[in-house]
Amino acid sequence: MESIFEFLFKYKLFLFEKGRIALESPVWPWLFPVLALGLAVGLYWLNRNRKGAALEIFEPTSPTPRRISLWALIALRSLVLAALLVMLLQPTLVVATLLPRENIVAVLVDDSKSMTLRDVGEGTRLDAVKKLLNPGQRTFLNELEQRFQTRLFSFSRENQRLRSASELKAEGKRTSLEGALQGVLREFASSPLVSVVLISDGADNSSGNLGAVLNELRSRKITVSSVGVGKTSIDRDIEIVQASAPGSVLPGSVTQAVVSLKSAGFGGREVMLEIREDGKLVNSKQVQLEGTEEPQVVDLDLIPKGNGVKSYTVSVRSQEGEAITVNNERKLLLNVEDTQPKILYLEGTPRWEFKFIRQALQKDKNLQLVTLLRTSGNKFYRQGVESEDNLASGFPASREELFQYKALILGSIESSFFSKEQAQMVADFVSQRGGGFMMLGGKTSFDAGNYKGTVIADVLPVVLGERAQANSFTREPTKIELTSYGKNHPITRLVTDEAQNEVRWNSLPVIGDFNVITRTKPGATVLARGRGSRTPVLLAAQRYGRGRALAFMADSSWRWRMEMPSTDNSHQIFWRQTMRWLVGSAPDQVNLDLGGGVFSEEDTVRVGIDVNDPGFRGVNDAEVNMAIVSPGGKTTDLPVKWSGQKDGLYVGAFRPEEKGVYQVRATANRDGKEVGVARQYVVVGDSNQEFFSAGQNEELLSHVAAQTGGKYYPLGRAGQIPEELVYQERPNSLPQYLPLWDMPILFLIVASALLAEWFLRRRGGLA
Repeated sequence: MESIFEFLFKYKLFLFEKGRIALESPVWPWLFPVLALGLAVGLYWLNRNRKGAALEIFEPTSPTPRRISLWALIALRSLVLAALLVMLLQPTLVVATLLPRENIVAVLVDDSKSMTLRDVGEGTRLDAVKKLLNPGQRTFLNELEQRFQTRLFSFSRENQRLRSASELKAEGKRTSLEGALQGVLREFASSPLVSVVLISDGADNSSGNLGAVLNELRSRKITVSSVGVGKTSIDRDIEIVQASAPGSVLPGSVTQAVVSLKSAGFGGREVMLEIREDGKLVNSKQVQLEGTEEPQVVDLDLIPKGNGVKSYTVSVRSQEGEAITVNNERKLLLNVEDTQPKILYLEGTPRWEFKFIRQALQKDKNLQLVTLLRTSGNKFYRQGVESEDNLASGFPASREELFQYKALILGSIESSFFSKEQAQMVADFVSQRGGGFMMLGGKTSFDAGNYKGTVIADVLPVVLGERAQANSFTREPTKIELTSYGKNHPITRLVTDEAQNEVRWNSLPVIGDFNVITRTKPGATVLARGRGSRTPVLLAAQRYGRGRALAFMADSSWRWRMEMPSTDNSHQIFWRQTMRWLVGSAPDQVNLDLGGGVFSEEDTVRVGIDVNDPGFRGVNDAEVNMAIVSPGGKTTDLPVKWSGQKDGLYVGAFRPEEKGVYQVRATANRDGKEVGVARQYVVVGDSNQEFFSAGQNEELLSHVAAQTGGKYYPLGRAGQIPEELVYQERPNSLPQYLPLWDMPILFLIVASALLAEWFLRRRGGLA
């Protein structure tokens, strides 16, 4: 198409995009339209007949006259005149041109590991780039050097000057377009740099603020011409995009590794997804690959043994013909903490459910259950309190008193029990403190407890108000059935094997009574329903602010204990798993955020430290110290400051010096007293990041070019760059005038119009 355009309009398309059209005729331009109009009127006058719309031609041999459209003849003749008038106006294309060798162009060549991929012809991406940069006559670099002072750089995270393309090794472990462009700006801060030619696959995995660098380039009027290398998608590949698990869990908890994977060219194939701890297989699952661009998510159960940090590897075995195999595995860390988070359980009346929940949790040394049972009026029976002062006045009246717990459970107790301030405090406990919240079924729970319209109802994952208060609690027996989500949730994992877990649930006795709920809120997850035509919701969960909320509408899970053999521990496992899930994401006063916890060599580990007072309000005046313990045992202390971005947020960073597991410990003090201590771990391993999402990122490369006024080029069209870069508007540019009056398109218009007019006249017998 471009060659056709150049043939018709004499010059290449990019010149018209960069230039402007001017008229060089010494005659007043307005005379030409007037003359054209006069000639058109004259043509009409000469060719018209009595009917004014057509000419009728009579022949002796035909009784029917031939008709020729008068307007067609006028239009064709006018088109000829218009083309001639355009030529007389002497149109000229004016473009700004840079003087040869007076400006600098920096050529940045990606030298990272992803350039070793073999998806350009029969060689690697690097081979194709070296071929482009091969010295010699009429080559890319030669053409560029004839017009500009050319500087050649390689880059991965930082720039290196190159004498020739033969020095490229493709050994960089990370790619940072931000670092590469920022390096060029520093190098040529006071030099006439006009353009940057960026040759890369766009696999940017280290830039932090690329937009700021693009803004600086634009302000200095330095364009970026990006050259895309490699295919935009890998033809045959399986990639584990991400593997994550909770940062910390209690010993003996069932938790999950959430794995995202995508594949190309293997859709429908079944593969084994495996997870290993120190090389030992701990779980696996058969997965059918979807083969779509969107990642598919798979959950793998984990039951870590012992305490301390656990390192796992999630992997898929490489397949025959797979283009990249190093992206078939990911690492993740899990910190098993031997702690005793506190849970507050408020019950409105003595009942079997209360008794059996306490019994189920009694032997769990990693859960501290504090119960508050209303006996009559405002009198309470307290169990599990640490001192006589704890909960002496009943339910907490202050944030500080309530927020010391990590989970809150409300049994069968009416909404009017809570003051307005206490109800709001419960909502804040979940949304701001990040605690776990659970409401149990009962005669004064949910709608039966008149919770509709309260702030506590906002926290719940279910919709209240579907039934009247009087008939919202039923004693109709129902069998509990897990949903597809419930079959894989940590709460409902009575055993790790999915098939056996379903059999175990099916063997449990019916629920004797429950609160009738039929709808959940958007974003909530239904884990279990009642069997029958109405299929009421019996167990549902959702995120609420920073915390978690759970609704369990059954009032008689105690039947799972009383009506089953004494050797069956399903009731105990369910409640232990439920409580551990509730406290699982609740933070301490001092909390660490280390991202995914898995890093590669040369990465910078950025640490966020959240410091709060006992009411979980951010503290900005604390003394915070961060200690880094390396795999070799070396401890480095790094003081950190308040970020200024958010109350209570302190930030720090460090660069690992060796592979292995690092401990990061944060200590916060305020007014001479310790606020808290937090520990987390990160693992540093080999850098394979370049082989994840390894297809050419054409979207990013196009964005970089467009933001600076430049242009994106596929590798096969990079040869256009030297010529096109010459035409730029700069302080030292000179105008170039390119005549357009002799464009072939104008002669073709004249010839075509005259030929068409001749054909019409001949057809009408006038030629």
